[in-house]
Amino acid sequence: MKSTATETTVVAESEEKSEAEQVVIFDKTTEKGEEGGLFQACMVSIRNSHKSANRLRAALVVSGLFTDVNVYREVIALFYLATNAMETKMLALKDEGDEICDKLLSLGYRFSPQYEKDLKTLYNLGNDDNNENDNWKVAVEMVLNKSTNGAKAYIKTIENMSSGDELAGAAFCLWGALIIGGGAAALPRVKRLCGKKDACHLFRDVTGPGRGERKAKFIKMWDSLSKDEKRNGNKDNDGKKSFGLIVAVCQDCMQGNNELIISVKTNPWWLKYFVFTAVAAVSAVVFNYQEKCQIGRT
Repeated sequence: MKSTATETTVVAESEEKSEAEQVVIFDKTTEKGEEGGLFQACMVSIRNSHKSANRLRAALVVSGLFTDVNVYREVIALFYLATNAMETKMLALKDEGDEICDKLLSLGYRFSPQYEKDLKTLYNLGNDDNNENDNWKVAVEMVLNKSTNGAKAYIKTIENMSSGDELAGAAFCLWGALIIGGGAAALPRVKRLCGKKDACHLFRDVTGPGRGERKAKFIKMWDSLSKDEKRNGNKDNDGKKSFGLIVAVCQDCMQGNNELIISVKTNPWWLKYFVFTAVAAVSAVVFNYQEKCQIGRT
């Protein structure tokens, strides 16, 4: 328990010290997009919410994100639900001829199946019948049921999206967090936590050689999304309207991502020992104080 408490304290201090550095990295990443382009506009729109996200993530790390499987799997269960809703709708609209969805999917990312593989492993740890056991689906549904109204509303909003422009705003936040953000940095921590490669499928396409090229391709494609003045034969769907809608939805979805983090309610396994140790320490101090007071009176 001592090592776990020490680890979380060190992580908290590290996260706090690096907040200024995170802002610098965020701004440098923003500059990689075209001047006045869609990527820069989306980054600017999420800047404040992204700062909040960093603080929430730091708090989540302290709360056991990388020291308790139960906490980690609840986090990815919530992000899986949002990502699956987005990708399911994206595939459906692509089949209907939506060019934005076609462009997004041309990047080659599908994170939902990877989430599912990891969740199946994490919810069946210690169970020898992993291949046939689908209890993870029930568990994920339970996570949704106990989530906050904000998290439920965010997922429902994605399910109700009806255009590629809206889904692009969601993809910027849900995909971008893995491709552009700290997805690769999380992999070694998850490996240490889970002890199984079967629980690290989520990071398969965002780690390893070529990470810089993947980021550059994502940014370049993003700046191209709203450049066509007319799409799908709809004269009213001009680039300016598309640009504004993607940016607005992106801003809302970043706040939605934060709602998912806030919704995590699982306490780490070691919390009760931490509390017990803290209570014992306080009790010892109080006892020694009372004993000294009694000696003083005599």
